[in-house]
Amino acid sequence: MLLKFISAFGLVAIVGLAWALSEKRRLFPWRTVISGIAMQFAIAVFVLRTDAGLSFFNGCQRAVNRFIAFADEGNRMVFGPLAQPDVLAKSFGPENTFLFVITVTGTIILVSAVSTLLYHYGVLQVIVRGMAWVMRRVMGTSGSETLAAAANIFMGQTEAPLVVRPYLCGMTRSELNCLMIGGFANIAGGVLAVYSGMLKIPAGHLITQSVMSAPAALLIAKVLVPETQVSETAGGADAKIERESINGIDAICIGASEGMKLSINVAAMLIAFTAVVAAANWLIGHLVSSVGWQTDKPLQEFLGYLNAPFAWLMGIPAKDCVTIGQILGERIVLNEFFGYITLNAKKALLDERSYTLATYALCGFANLGSVAIQIGGIGALAPSRRNDLVRLGMKAMFGGLLACYMTACIAGVLL
Repeated sequence: MLLKFISAFGLVAIVGLAWALSEKRRLFPWRTVISGIAMQFAIAVFVLRTDAGLSFFNGCQRAVNRFIAFADEGNRMVFGPLAQPDVLAKSFGPENTFLFVITVTGTIILVSAVSTLLYHYGVLQVIVRGMAWVMRRVMGTSGSETLAAAANIFMGQTEAPLVVRPYLCGMTRSELNCLMIGGFANIAGGVLAVYSGMLKIPAGHLITQSVMSAPAALLIAKVLVPETQVSETAGGADAKIERESINGIDAICIGASEGMKLSINVAAMLIAFTAVVAAANWLIGHLVSSVGWQTDKPLQEFLGYLNAPFAWLMGIPAKDCVTIGQILGERIVLNEFFGYITLNAKKALLDERSYTLATYALCGFANLGSVAIQIGGIGALAPSRRNDLVRLGMKAMFGGLLACYMTACIAGVLL
C-alpha cells in the first residue's frame, strides 16, 4: 500500500516538476491537467481492474503472439533453418534460439505492411479521428495537436506528423511542442510487436501505455509550454494525408519496403551504440580507476544513481531503484530498445512490480537520438519551423520522459 501512495505522490511531483519548468507558470492549464489525469486513470482502471479490460489485455497478448507467428512463417520462407528456434538450439545451445536481425526484420516488415494496408483503406484514419475527437472534447486542446497525439498511438515519431502536415506551418509554438512530446512519449506499432515477441514484454501493458501516453503527452506539453496564441484549428482538424499507394497490393509492397528500411536502421543503431557504450565504459573505467573506483560499467552505474529518484517516484521498491534508474538512463542515452533488453536480462533479479512499472516508463522514443530524428523529420515537412523545433527539442524530449513516467505512476497506483 505504501508503494501505491508513493506512486500517487510521484504523479503529483511529475506535474509539479513540469510546472516548475514551465515557460508561463501563471498560465497553468487546470482543465487539461485534471481531465488528462482522469482519462489515464479511466484507461488504466478499465484494462487493469475490470473483467472486460483483462479480457482485452489477454486478447492483445494472444493477437500479438499470433501476428508474430505469421511473421515467423515469412522468416522461415526466406531464411530457412536460421529462423527455426529448435534447429538453432540444437546447433548453438538453448540460449541461442533466435537470430536477432532475422526475428526483428520479419516482425517489423509485417507490421509495416499491414499498417500501410489499413491506412490505404482508411481504417487507421477513422480510429485516429475518433480518439482525437474524444480527447479534444474532454481536454480542451486544439484539433491539430490532439490529432497528432492520437496518431502517435499507432505511428512512429516521423510518420505521425504526416497526419497534420497541412497544419504544421501554422501551428502555434505550444502546438508544435505537443506534436514533439507526443512523438517522444510513444513507440511505433512495429517495434511494439518486436518488444512483445522477441523480448517477451507483455503486449497488454505496452498497448495500455501507448493509449495512456496520448493524454499524458498533451497534459505535460501544455504545462511546459502553455498556449498564448489563437490556434488555427481551435475548432477541430481532420486527418489529411495523401495516399501513396494505388491499391491494396501496392500498399503492402510500400509498407514492406518501409519496414525493411526500419529494421536495417534498428540493427545499425544497436551495433553502433553498443560499440560506443563499450568504448565509453572502457575510457571512463580507466579514468575512475585512478581514484579507486573499480567497475566494468561506470556509465551505467552513474546513470543508475542519477535516475534512481525517478524510479522511486514511480513506486518502485527501494532495492530496485538504482537498477531501474540505470535502465532508464540507458534509454535516454541510447534508446528504449537497449532499455528493454537490459530490463529483460535482469528480470529474475527484480520485483515483479518493478519490472511491470519499468515496461510503462520505457515505452517511448524519448532519447537523445530521437531529438535529431524529430528535428530532421518534421523540419523536412515544414522548413519554416525548423528554428522552433531546434529550440524546443531538448525540452520536448524531457516532456516525453515525464509523460512516460506519469503513465508508470498511474499504473503503480492501481497495481
